[in-house]
Amino acid sequence: MTNRRLFLKGLGAAGAGLSLSSVPLAFGSPAGAQAEPRSLVCIFLYGGADSFNMYVPRDHDERNQTHATYSATRGSFAIGARDLLGIHDGAFGLHPGLSSLADIAANDQLAVVQNMGPLVAPTTRDDFLNTSGLPQFLFAHNAQQKLWQTSRPLVSSDSGWGGSIAAAAATDGTSVAPAFSISGSVPWLSSLDVGYSRLSATVAIERLVGFDASLRSWVPTSQRLQSTMEAGLTGAAASINPFHRAAAQALTQSVVTTEQLQDATANTDVGMGDVAPGSLGGRLSMVARLIANREQLGMGRQVFFVGMGGWDTHGDQAERFQVLCQELNDGITRYQAALDGLGVTDSVTTFTASDFGRTLTSNGDGTDHAWGGNAFVWGGAVRSGRYGTFPSLAVDNNPDDTTDERGNFAGRLVPTTAVAQYGATMARWMGLDETQIDAAFPELVNFPTRDLGFLA
Repeated sequence: MTNRRLFLKGLGAAGAGLSLSSVPLAFGSPAGAQAEPRSLVCIFLYGGADSFNMYVPRDHDERNQTHATYSATRGSFAIGARDLLGIHDGAFGLHPGLSSLADIAANDQLAVVQNMGPLVAPTTRDDFLNTSGLPQFLFAHNAQQKLWQTSRPLVSSDSGWGGSIAAAAATDGTSVAPAFSISGSVPWLSSLDVGYSRLSATVAIERLVGFDASLRSWVPTSQRLQSTMEAGLTGAAASINPFHRAAAQALTQSVVTTEQLQDATANTDVGMGDVAPGSLGGRLSMVARLIANREQLGMGRQVFFVGMGGWDTHGDQAERFQVLCQELNDGITRYQAALDGLGVTDSVTTFTASDFGRTLTSNGDGTDHAWGGNAFVWGGAVRSGRYGTFPSLAVDNNPDDTTDERGNFAGRLVPTTAVAQYGATMARWMGLDETQIDAAFPELVNFPTRDLGFLA
């Protein structure tokens, strides 16, 4: 084992290594060199979460933002004011199934970023109706997921802002990039400068997405087979064919990554109990294990992506939304307790994202694709409170609603805060300087506020 590991590490250092996401590793940038460890965790709610039923006015009377207006617009999906879990100053409340976030708010560690979405520049209803300066393919799942994760207005963009943070966070002294997806390949972690590991929460950590068997058990254990493999990899690494060299580097990096992650986390119990591996809690358990071992892995800074599907509630929303909130709440409850137990709450920031919000109005049994939505950020470094501008919830004459004169696009809200502002605030906390932030969020220059202020 030791001889093979030394050989693989030497081979991996021979050229530009490839991570499991098949992009080169580049370590040693300033942000990663900072001593204070920090981890950033994205929980992406796939399908478009109805976040205006997660965060609701209780006793708020500005610009048609009252609970009465909310109830009139949302109809049968409206949550009673008495059922809402009041947070912060009590003007707004959370869905009754999100008690975990209410508890975090009670500890002054929850920020709500209101009515946010992909934007090129500050945008009005008239801009939308005139199709002026809009992101591409609004209301489409795949396109909006990508625009959210890249913070760019064009779906042709491939660089994710999580990848930009990972590139700045990468440090010398480790061959494992400080970026992890527990949900397969994702645009958020894509970068030309640094790779990311794609891990599966449904199997042991040594089994990586894309391989049919454990890499640790796949690597030959007999001396004869080891010698054969080493000779093959050495020859491929020295080949004049760039594809042969790339394949050798990819396999080498995969094995080295596997062994380092396995060694660091094999005996780690983060106290999340018996969680189903395929659930959100199971995925977050993997995140907690890697956070617990970030210093052993030589990672001053880490970024994680965790997905949770099912939020495309066109039908049967009343029942389905309750079940989804219950799974989200259970996962967050266990995960936050694990972070508290590890003593890392102050150095971990977790946030939610989704394709888009959903229509305020009902389609009869559910809601449809929309644009702006609310997001949650929590952790010990979070300045608790409301950020951004909450929109009008009126069904008629709503200045924030995209409804045209024919009644098309009804109930879809124009975002008043941009993903670029949201992401840049977290990127700054992760140590990126202003030049790096501008590169990660090109549209940020169009907005007067570069930092929303929810992180200390």
